[in-house]
Formats: sequence, C-alpha cells, structure tokens
Amino acid sequence: MHEQLLETLVGSPNEAADDLLLEALRVGTELEQSLILAALFKRQATRGLAGVVAGFDQFSPRLQQYILTNIKLLHHALRECGRSDRLELRLAAMKLIALSRQGKLAYVLTENLHEADDELGKAAAQAMVSLARWVSDGTRKLHGEIPADQNPAAQGPEDLGSLYRELVEQRPEIEATIARALDVHRGKLGQEILRAGLLLCDWPQSKVLAILNLSKHGGQSPLVRRLQQTPSSEHVEAFLLGATHGQLRLHFGSVFAHIDEPQVLSAILRKTHWLKDHHLQLCMRQVTRGVWWQEGELLHDIEARSSEEVCKIGDWLAASGMHDVMQDERFACLANHARENVGGRLRLLRLALHRKKGASAQFLRLLLGDRDERIMRMAAREIVRRRPADFENILLQMMTNAPESVRSVISRSIGQAGFDNFWLRFDRLDRPTRKQAGRAMLKLLPDAVTLLGRRLVSGEVEQRLKAMQITHELGLAESLRDALTAVSNHPHPKVRSKAISVLGGLHAPAVDVLMERVLNDPDSRVRANAIEVLESQPRAQFIPHLAQRAKAGQNRERANAIKALHRMKVGNVGPQLLDMLRDNRAEHRVSAMWALRQMGWWKLLQEVGRVAKEDQNIRVRRYAVGVLKGVAEMVQNAKEQAG
Repeated sequence: MHEQLLETLVGSPNEAADDLLLEALRVGTELEQSLILAALFKRQATRGLAGVVAGFDQFSPRLQQYILTNIKLLHHALRECGRSDRLELRLAAMKLIALSRQGKLAYVLTENLHEADDELGKAAAQAMVSLARWVSDGTRKLHGEIPADQNPAAQGPEDLGSLYRELVEQRPEIEATIARALDVHRGKLGQEILRAGLLLCDWPQSKVLAILNLSKHGGQSPLVRRLQQTPSSEHVEAFLLGATHGQLRLHFGSVFAHIDEPQVLSAILRKTHWLKDHHLQLCMRQVTRGVWWQEGELLHDIEARSSEEVCKIGDWLAASGMHDVMQDERFACLANHARENVGGRLRLLRLALHRKKGASAQFLRLLLGDRDERIMRMAAREIVRRRPADFENILLQMMTNAPESVRSVISRSIGQAGFDNFWLRFDRLDRPTRKQAGRAMLKLLPDAVTLLGRRLVSGEVEQRLKAMQITHELGLAESLRDALTAVSNHPHPKVRSKAISVLGGLHAPAVDVLMERVLNDPDSRVRANAIEVLESQPRAQFIPHLAQRAKAGQNRERANAIKALHRMKVGNVGPQLLDMLRDNRAEHRVSAMWALRQMGWWKLLQEVGRVAKEDQNIRVRRYAVGVLKGVAEMVQNAKEQAG
C-alpha cells in the first residue's frame, strides 16, 4: 500500500506531491524517512530536494550519511538553493556544499560572498575555509603526515585510494574558486579567504601559490604580507614554499628567529629533519646564522640520522636562498647517504625539479646514474627541458647502457636533433664514413628510421631522393618497404626510378609485382633503372621481357637489357649487340659500344673499328675511337704485367 502511494507521488507532475512528501519526511520515523528520501531522489523535483537541503540538520546521522553519499543527485537543487530569495535556504546550501566537499559547486560560495548581507558573506567564507582545510588535511594524510587510521576531515573516505580520487576531482575547482575570491573580494572577510588560500599553498603547483608570480592579481599583496609574518601551525607548508619566492626569501631567516610558539616550531621542524635532538633554541640560532647548511655541519649531522630524515634536509636547502650550485653539492651529499632509500632520493629530485629553468643541473646529471629507473627517467626529462650546455652529449653517453624507458625518453627528445645533424652532413662525407656514422646514429637513436620514413613520403624531390640514398646505403629498405612502395607511385620519374632501385634488392612477391609494373613505366629512365635492378638481382620470370627490350626500346634500356641477358647467360647476345651497333640512330650505336665495353665483348671489336672510320656522326666516331684506345691500353698493361 505504502509502496504504491510513493510510486504515485513520484510520478505525479503536481507540486503538491513534493509538499506531501516533505511533510511525511518531517513527521515520519527513521525507516519511513529513508523510504521518502529515496522517493524524493527518484522524483528529482527541485522543490522536494530543496526541502531536503533545508532540513539536513534535523536528520539522524545515518540519514545524513545517506544524503551525503547521494549528494550528486542534489547538485541542481544546491545550485538553486544557493541563489534562492530565502536566507535560510542559502545558508543551508552553502553548509551542505562544504560538508559534502563539492568543489564543482564552489562557484555558489563565490556568488554569495559578494552579497550585501553580512551573514551570507560570512557563511560563504567559512565554507571556503572548511573546503580548504579538508583539502589540506587530506593531502597531508596521503603524504603520511597524518596516520592512516585517523581521518581529519568529517565523514571522509575510508581508504587512501578513495581519498586520492576525491581530491583529484575536487581540489582544482576549490583552488580556482579561492584564487578568484582573493582576486576580486575587497571586504572585511579578506582575512578568512586569505586563511583558506594559505591552507592550499601546500604544494608547488598550487593555483593559490602561483599568485605570488602574478603581478596583476589582487590577492598577491595580501598573500606576500602574510607570508612575511610568523606562520600559524596550519600554514607551515605555505611558509616553507613561500620562502622560495624572491620577495620572501630575505624575510625567511628573520621571521624564523621570531617564532616562539612551540606548536609552530614543532610543525616546521618536524616537516624537515631539523629537530636537533629536540634542542629548539640551538636549531634556531644555527638556522638564523646559516651554520646548519655548511658542509662540515651537514656531514656531521647526517651521519647520526636515518636516510628518511636526511632527505628532509632538502626542504630547508630549497627554501634557504642558497645558490643553486651549492644546493646541488649539498643534495649530492644527501642522496649519497640515502642511496638505499628510493623515496628519499625522489624527494630530493622533486625539489630540484621545482627550480627555475636556468638553475644548475649538476644534481640532475648525478641522478642520471641512479640505480632506480624512474629517477633516471625523470632526471633525463628535466635535463631535456632545461637544455644545459652540451646536454646532447650528456644524454647520448647513456644510450649504450641505460634502461629501455630512459633510452626512449632520450631518443624522443634529442633524436630529431641527432637525425638532422646526420642529414645535413650526409652529402659532405665520403661513402664509408657516412655509412659508419649512419649505423652509429641508428644504434643511438631508435626513432631515426621513423624520421627517415617521414622524409621519404613528404617534401621536395631532392629530399626524397636523398632519403632513398640514405635508406639504400644503410640497408633499411626492408624496414621502409611500405614507404618506398608508396614513393614508387610518385609523379616525378626520378623518384620512381630511385625507389625501384632501392626496392629491387628485396625478394618478396609484392616487390616482383611492383617490378613488373615499373618495367612498363611510361618513362624510359624508370624502365632502364628497373632493368639494371634485374641485372644485379636476376629474376627468371622477367627474361622474356628483357629479350623483347634487347631488340626494341630506348637506347639505354636496350643496352641494359643486353647487358643483363649476358650476365644471366641467356643465349648469345652477340646478334642483338651487333644489330644495335648498326642501328640508324646515333644514340643507340653509342649505347651499344658502352654495353660492349661493360661486357668485355671483344668479338665485335672489328665492327667498332669500322664505326670509328666510316660512321657519319662525329660523336659516334669519337666514342668508338675512345673504346679502341681503352682496349689498346688494357692490352699494353697486360703485357707489362706479364713481362
């Protein structure tokens, strides 16, 4: 009966159904209230959900937890309540947004912050502080600064994984809202908003901490002034991170010297190693005078401490204003002491990563030889980002023995530069040298084959021809077969000709099909080069085609076909060569004599002598005389060697 009534009310379009459900929610038992809440969530009417928001404080803890678990179903109702004309609805909405940690709705707090009603503004500022404290405490819990069995935030996630996912989802919106509020708010609630902002200055990439570098941001001056003062215990992270800023570094030592509150001192010193065996005053004097970071004092101190405590010294070094070269020297000492503590060395690396681009990279070079692959990879990426002097040689030296993931980082970063250098120098090197340099490049830069493939399929004709020449000399035709096959269809005959020359050395059905097509190419240069490929890589199925080309065709392909048949020892090519020597076309007679000299077919030497005397073309006669002189010199040299 009750279930049917609830279903009827859920499906009713009348607003009176919402009023009836809310009245039942007010007077019902806890069991009945849970059923009515489920009906209201299912109905999704703004009027009914607004009543749930308004009466949240009157529910039992179990029902409140049920509402918080399903808070996303209330988003549109919270948005409307936050803009309602009723003061109590606005206050309830802001309170519930803070309690349920809904960063996506933080803009509702900003809207109420600027209202004329002081009560609304105060509630919005308090909600911002509550959200910021939850983010700060949750982050500290993830970093192990709060025991895992303690949950500083009300009704937080039970496990660290859930807490991490919730922080990742909500923190950016909360940071952006508070940074915006610091920029635009001008009122007596500024200190509360600043307090919320300082809670979020607990990591270097914080949007609120970035305000220190935004000169036109309205919140920069208040933030700087506050960080120049003695911190409270909840703002220790902001104090230490703010000390790395240029305007605040000069105040770091003087401010520290005036910290008297034991809770604040304990919080600061506990976040580093620097408790000095609980001698706080001794520690303060040494920090103020700078004694604690001197090399002798540092080495003496770290000998008595665990590697985990030692690596926390890096926080102080990074905040001290010490020159980056000196910092790297100290970091090296700390990393050497923590050689068995991966987490500690990673902490030091992250401190080095947060420095400016032009800072010293000596510590990063040291970590390139770290035993942990992850640290090596991060150090290599940072060196690539900073690009210190001679960084290419530093990274190339690692390519022989570094792990695969590190080599991949180096290859992606400097592979283009290394390939471009080889590409530019290729034409100026002799063939043996450039072949040796090319093999070294391929060994050091695994992406070089991919880069070469891009040059094959794009760019000007000269660039493609050069890429194919490199492919041929380095023996990469098999790796780049697809690219070469695509280039073989290029409209320029030189490109097609070079492509088939490079592909001809491969034995594959696809190459044979391509060879058959190229042998019938409309350009004679392409056909002639294809025949030269067949001479070096004989294929019996093309012998009939060669025989046909030996009798007819353009002079160069005809001569190449005769020479190919001779090398393949297919019958007697003398008649074809003789016919070509007696051809009416002068260029055919010249090509015939060229083929005769290449083949050493001296049986037709008498015919060459006749051409030298009787041919009507002076160019043909001169070429024939040159052939005869070459034969005479060859015979003379043979006699001298025999004698």
